[in-house]
Amino acid sequence: MDLRARKYNQAAIGYLVYGVIYLAGAIYLARIGKGPDATAWWYLLGAAMAFGFPYLIWKRFKWVTRILAVLLLVRVIGLVRIALRAGTEQVPLPWGGEVTTAQGAILFMLIAVTTCVLLARAGWQRSPTVA
Repeated sequence: MDLRARKYNQAAIGYLVYGVIYLAGAIYLARIGKGPDATAWWYLLGAAMAFGFPYLIWKRFKWVTRILAVLLLVRVIGLVRIALRAGTEQVPLPWGGEVTTAQGAILFMLIAVTTCVLLARAGWQRSPTVA
């Protein structure tokens, strides 16, 4: 596998992991009453994005990959703002224990930053030059 394909594959897998974690987190927060009120259609759309976008990235759709990288960067900025203004309100974890809202935002921000870097690395890589 050439280096360009490997970067797109890594970005696709990274986005799939990000999408599944984000979707699971959104569903969990909604179930405990800490997330936005959303309908089942909203979560179906989220699932379609979590599983559909990785396919397009895997197929090397450069502009989809670039747009997703920019959108994730915007999401990272939003998560930084949440982390900075969040109080110490506790959010229970599914497996027990609690974290503050700020800690949860920081965790999701780290996941989003990692995915954003993978997408940017794939979407803005240079084309191989012919010698």
